[in-house]
Amino acid sequence: MSSLTNPETSQPPAPKAAPEGPRPGLIRRLFPFVLLVAFGAGILFFLNYLNQQKAQKAAAAATTAYRVATVTRGDLNFQVRVNGFTSARDYADIVAPRLRGRGMERGMNILKLAPGGSMIQQGQIVAELDAQTLKDRIDDELDTLHQRENSIKKLKVQHELDMENLRQTLRVAQAELDKARLDFKTSEVRTPVDQELLKLMVEEAEARFKQLSADVAEKEAAQKSEMRMSQIDYEITKRDVERYQRDLDRFVIRAPMSGMVVMQTINRPGGDQQQIQEGDTVNPGQPFMKIVNVSSMQVEATINQAESSMFRIGQLAAVGLDAFPGASYKGKVHSIGALAVQQGRQQYYIRNVPIRVQMLSFDQRVIPDLSASADVALEAQTNVLVAPASAVGREDEVEFVYVQTPKGFERRVVKTGLNNGTHVAILDGIQEGEKVRFN
Repeated sequence: MSSLTNPETSQPPAPKAAPEGPRPGLIRRLFPFVLLVAFGAGILFFLNYLNQQKAQKAAAAATTAYRVATVTRGDLNFQVRVNGFTSARDYADIVAPRLRGRGMERGMNILKLAPGGSMIQQGQIVAELDAQTLKDRIDDELDTLHQRENSIKKLKVQHELDMENLRQTLRVAQAELDKARLDFKTSEVRTPVDQELLKLMVEEAEARFKQLSADVAEKEAAQKSEMRMSQIDYEITKRDVERYQRDLDRFVIRAPMSGMVVMQTINRPGGDQQQIQEGDTVNPGQPFMKIVNVSSMQVEATINQAESSMFRIGQLAAVGLDAFPGASYKGKVHSIGALAVQQGRQQYYIRNVPIRVQMLSFDQRVIPDLSASADVALEAQTNVLVAPASAVGREDEVEFVYVQTPKGFERRVVKTGLNNGTHVAILDGIQEGEKVRFN
């Protein structure tokens, strides 16, 4: 029974075991090292980034610090800009005439006007006003004057007639008084009653004669007063006519000087401001035109009271106008106000000083009331070495610059002069043509 197998050895073979994977305990042990490596790599990356940023900033700083400028020789000015408007120093106001005649305090219509901006000569007609009302008034006053003249003549004749009648009555009274006195001389041969009657007749005649004599004197005084009143009325009317005739000449206005015509503005219905034109009404004494000498233009401006001590009459200036960009005109300070003025109602503590800058350059385009500015040269140094103001450093009251040399930048002590904020004058310590470092 050799074919029989051993029950113990006849069982099938066991399958092969699968290969073992990494054990969980090993992964847990390696994880902190992996995190540490990743963290270190992040730190290295961050440090590398910071180094790159520092390098870029250092390069930019080096580029900024190493900007250089050449020291040149020239003039250096310290200027302050003032803003204002143009006006004329030499001008004449044209105003509506103030009429001297009675009853003529009223508006006047403009019939003709010289065109604004036109050039006129002295004595040329620049405006004509409507004088028809005045002419009618003159005609009325002339009629009144003739009537008063005729009234005086008539009154004079009437006075002479009245005085002659009164004198005739006085002469009759004188004759009656003389007759009564003669009759009284015969009273010696008359009865007592007749004597008394004759005496009464004399007294009555004397009283009447005295009364008539007094009436003559009073009549002469009354006639003299009445004649004087009539003459006064005549003189008043005559002078009124003369005033009206002189006023009539003022309705034609001529230029008192040669120059440019500049119209004034008035408020029209609706609040708009427009220039005076033909047909408008002007009141006595109202300015409506200016004749300006365009060769005497100036800039009227104000300066802060804190800066007023730096300004002096005669300081040079460069004038610019907004109406003509790019144009520049020479000027000089002509006058400085003696008192500060307040600008506006709310600026209680701010005071400005008026200043006028005369324009030395002539330009016929420049007219009054243009917005303007003037750069006033308060201080100047001529023929000096000029460098950027930022090139000069200060340390312990010592000023220095960095001068470019073949070996690099050399620190050098300098002496400075005028500084206008952007450039500075170098008086000592550097040569013309050398290059300095500036920020």
